[in-house]
Amino acid sequence: MKLRSKFEKDGDLKFISHLDLMRAIERAMRRAQIKFSLSKGFNPHPLLSFGPALMMGATTHGDYFDVVLEDEIDPEKFKDDMNRTLPNGLKIIDCYRVDDKDLLSDRVVEGEYTIIIDLLDYGKDIGDIIERFLNRDEILAEKDTKSGKKMIDLKKYIEDFKILGIHDSKMNLYLRLKISEGSPTPVHVLKAVDDFGGHMLDLEKMKIDRKNLILN
Repeated sequence: MKLRSKFEKDGDLKFISHLDLMRAIERAMRRAQIKFSLSKGFNPHPLLSFGPALMMGATTHGDYFDVVLEDEIDPEKFKDDMNRTLPNGLKIIDCYRVDDKDLLSDRVVEGEYTIIIDLLDYGKDIGDIIERFLNRDEILAEKDTKSGKKMIDLKKYIEDFKILGIHDSKMNLYLRLKISEGSPTPVHVLKAVDDFGGHMLDLEKMKIDRKNLILN
C-alpha cells in the first residue's frame, strides 16, 4: 500500500539536507517497526518520494512524502506511530492512502511561502515597488541548472506576491509560486525585487517558511 503524509519541519531540523530528511524518516519507520518496501537492485532503499526539496535553512508546515509499505496499516496509526519516533522538529500532520500509480511529482502544482526579511531602507514605498515589479512585461532572473546558468522569466511562475505587514525593521511577505521542473525558489524572487528596488532588503537575514504545497 502507498501512503501520502503531510508534514512539518522546523526548529533545528531546518538545517538538515534533503538526504538527511529521508534518513530521519527511514529511521523513524524502523523504530516504529513499520515494514516499508525496498527498491530492487544492488543498493536497495525505501520506496520514499518527496515533493520539491526545500532550500537549506527554510522551514515547512505543509510538505509531503509518499511511502510504499509491505503491510496494511491505518493511516492514522501510521501518523501516530511515526510522530512518537520522529525527532523534535519533524511531525506528520495528515496521512491518507493513495493509489500505487498516483505519483506525488505529478500532483504538486504550487507552493505557498511566508517570508520574514529585514529592511535596509525604510524610506522607500515597498508596496509600490512590488506593484511596479509585478507589472513588468517580464521579470528575468539567472538560475543555476545542471547544464549551467540560465535566464528564466519569473513572471511565468509568480501567482501572488504581497506584503502581509511591516513591524519595525522587519517585513512579512506572502508568495505563491507555480512549481514545475526548473521553477525558481523564493530566493530568486527576493533577489530580483531587491535589484529592481535598489537594494532595500537584507538578503542575508530572511526566514522562509513553505506554508503549503498545493496538489491537484
